[in-house]
Amino acid sequence: MRALLEAQHTIRLLVLPQEQDAPVIRRLRSLGDVSVIVGDVRAESTVTALLTGVDAVVHAAGVVGTDERRAQLMWDINAYATEQVLTRAVELGLDPVVSVSSYSALFPPPDGIISADSPTSSGRSSYAKTKGYADRVARRLQDAGAPVVVTYPSSVVGPAFGTAAGVTERGWEPIVRARVAPRVRAGMQMIDVRDVADVHVRLMRPGRGPRRYVCGGVMLTFDEMIDALEAGLGRPVRRVPLSPKVLLAVGRLSDAVGRYVPLGDGLSYEAALLLTSATPTDDRATTEDLGLHWRSPRQAIIESFGVAGRLGDPVS
Repeated sequence: MRALLEAQHTIRLLVLPQEQDAPVIRRLRSLGDVSVIVGDVRAESTVTALLTGVDAVVHAAGVVGTDERRAQLMWDINAYATEQVLTRAVELGLDPVVSVSSYSALFPPPDGIISADSPTSSGRSSYAKTKGYADRVARRLQDAGAPVVVTYPSSVVGPAFGTAAGVTERGWEPIVRARVAPRVRAGMQMIDVRDVADVHVRLMRPGRGPRRYVCGGVMLTFDEMIDALEAGLGRPVRRVPLSPKVLLAVGRLSDAVGRYVPLGDGLSYEAALLLTSATPTDDRATTEDLGLHWRSPRQAIIESFGVAGRLGDPVS
């Protein structure tokens, strides 16, 4: 939203009642023309009020995480509410209708590379399944010729803008606290949050029809991620050798225990599978079409420690 305001767009936000006075809303209003509708994205009347009289929509509302106890909420928000928003936006003639998905909706790809042509995956976790459901909805609308545009960010990193830490940062919190990390043969695509913002600003052009854009960013090995955490902390992180098989086993155990005990956004089996498979993305259709060059996710991780010491504070 910040990037859209800086690009001189007028923004209408849908905000939950308990978040209408959130600091991020005040910060956004200081940057440009922002109006707020208070309501629930699951309510049809709220969605109609939100979309009536606007030119385009960026739908990014979603429940992100590994907590399977929130599975029903993920289905309600990520799947069914997204279906309602996209369908109503098409009915009202908005262009473009942008749906922010996740590369989890395309994992694992049949050819080993995630691209805009990758089929929707069936998914393993509730999060991936719900993102897959929404992706199939978007593709049906695209097949009918609707100007639906889907973006597929990977693990988004970088400084927040008056918001809580993202799911990737929450997953790293145990490492930051203990300053101990596994040394494992693994890797993951990561993208700077500012690159994700740039993508969505450049999508705000009507008349281009249905499109899909993978926003994978840059592949970092797990050791490179921990190197970045060390640089952000300014303190060493001890590495403990761990085999990929053990990491996968820990992920399975976390999934089982997490159904009954709150573990936070730690390691899930799907996250372990993403890490150990180190599946690359083909972003050429995105960077070439939109004229972009990805920033360093390593630097974005380091910079995230500078936001009021958010990640660094728990370490004494």
